[in-house]
Amino acid sequence: MSEIELHRKLLGDAPRNRAFFDALSRVIRPGESTVLDIGAGTGFLSFLARRLGAKQCTLIEYADTIELAEALARANRIDGLQFLRAHSAEVRRKLAADIVVTETLGNFALEEGFLETAIDARRFLKPGGVILPSRLRQFAAPVVSDRLQRDIDIWPRVGYDLDLSAAREISLNNMYVRSIGADDVGGEPFIQCWDDLDLRPQCPAPPSKRTRVLRWSADETGLQLHGFALWWEAELIPGIVLKTSPHAPPTHWEQIYLPLLRDVTLEPADDVELELTCDTRPDVGVRLVWKTIHRRGRRVIAEQRQDSLRGQL
Repeated sequence: MSEIELHRKLLGDAPRNRAFFDALSRVIRPGESTVLDIGAGTGFLSFLARRLGAKQCTLIEYADTIELAEALARANRIDGLQFLRAHSAEVRRKLAADIVVTETLGNFALEEGFLETAIDARRFLKPGGVILPSRLRQFAAPVVSDRLQRDIDIWPRVGYDLDLSAAREISLNNMYVRSIGADDVGGEPFIQCWDDLDLRPQCPAPPSKRTRVLRWSADETGLQLHGFALWWEAELIPGIVLKTSPHAPPTHWEQIYLPLLRDVTLEPADDVELELTCDTRPDVGVRLVWKTIHRRGRRVIAEQRQDSLRGQL
């Protein structure tokens, strides 16, 4: 995807734009607040901040869009801006801001280095400063519709008497960006939070590698699982939250589908366990491991382990 196409989608997302506008309007003290905009892109959030009365905004962006941001600022006669072409982690000059905003969220929330960027940005905050978003929570739910799995797992249907199992193995070790609807996942009781990152500067920095185990039990009618859905909620400030849930109004972000190697059919009183390990250390990039265990009482019926690293080809 080209940079301008990415930003076309971003700026066309009215709920996103309104949420950031409302959050900035709540934290900016007109004539006083300074803002640091990390991953500034076209400069849109800094333009909003200046229109809301921010004293000065510093825009950090490593892509060519920093030049576009400067051109857009001139076209809109927006001053009080400082432009830095760099990755924020590489910036060594002294910067001090009252507010740091970093909209570096992906469909899989952490795929653009959001966590590491937000934690590193604490060094730029003045005492008592705030960061937007201030909290990120990620959710998971079993996918009970076979629609997504059928769309992805084409390998057994190719035919011509070919064994494509090696290709299938690689394919099903990937995270897929898909539009997942409320009808595709189990109901609200099946939704579980698997990651809760408090990014406020007074809180301990979350590690880049974390593991969480989730468990679901079948009801009296049983349950068939084809994969798992992931999505996130970003709390910009208390009371203003961006959601990519299948149950929420759509944004330009979609959800993540984690396929299974084999469907899991739960009989009444069976359990399924999902162990998620997320690793976004800079030397790793983005790696997600999902391990699924089907249990009947204390007995393990089946186990499968998938790793996004194995899906790279």
